[in-house]
Amino acid sequence: MLKRLRKDHPLGYCVGAEVLFLGSLILTSILVVFLLMLFRFDLAYADDYLLGCIQELVGVGVAVLLLKRTGKAQLLRKRGCGFFNGLLVGMYPLALLAYTLYTKILFGLPEDGTLLPLWRILSFLANMMLVGIAEEFLFRGVIAETLLEHFGTSRGGIWKACLLSGLLFGCAHLTNLLSSAPLGVLMQCIFAASLGVLYAAIYFRTGNLWVTVFLHGGMDIISMLVGGLYGTESVAESVSSYDASMLLSVLVYLIPAAILLRKKKIGEVKLYFQY
Repeated sequence: MLKRLRKDHPLGYCVGAEVLFLGSLILTSILVVFLLMLFRFDLAYADDYLLGCIQELVGVGVAVLLLKRTGKAQLLRKRGCGFFNGLLVGMYPLALLAYTLYTKILFGLPEDGTLLPLWRILSFLANMMLVGIAEEFLFRGVIAETLLEHFGTSRGGIWKACLLSGLLFGCAHLTNLLSSAPLGVLMQCIFAASLGVLYAAIYFRTGNLWVTVFLHGGMDIISMLVGGLYGTESVAESVSSYDASMLLSVLVYLIPAAILLRKKKIGEVKLYFQY
């Protein structure tokens, strides 16, 4: 059934996959909180990142299930150009991550702050990496792959797949309206949409899903590094702080995507995606 839906109605399948994925995360969150309350656990002591790990594990399961049911599970084993060669293709976001980490360590860490307990730091790292795995499996492995197969590997088809998958990725962050300020969420959606285009371009150029998993997880870790190490800021608070400066991300991420998908290199996509 899913195979037929994916083939005959690819756009509807992509939207449905996103709704199923996001719905599973929300329902998992509600169920976990209900169980904690049922067992009289004080929610004030609950670790948000540990709860997030449970959510994202469910998200990973949903994405893997969709890949298996549509005969695309082999994407998780697909080497493409190889992981390390793929990082060279994704050198721009990798360099951006390194620069952001450098500035965080040099200027962003509190001088008199106290590190959180080790188990909480580990739960933060695990949560951020699981976000990268779940979202890349879904938005690149399920959605971007489906759109590329639908639109084809011509230059126009590749760009359509990149832009539409990026738009769906940005829209997914509207769920943060449940916990963060509307303006911050809107800016995050724009930021995520442009980043999603870049990740799709990297995925299409490398044919290796784990390259974007690594970049995505690394970006999430570094963006929340201070909060994750010292507990000074939650994800919801961070999103609420986003302002109009985030609009610069449209250029920061779309220009490198255009470079990756320039006419001279775009033919490489056909090396890894043949339908």
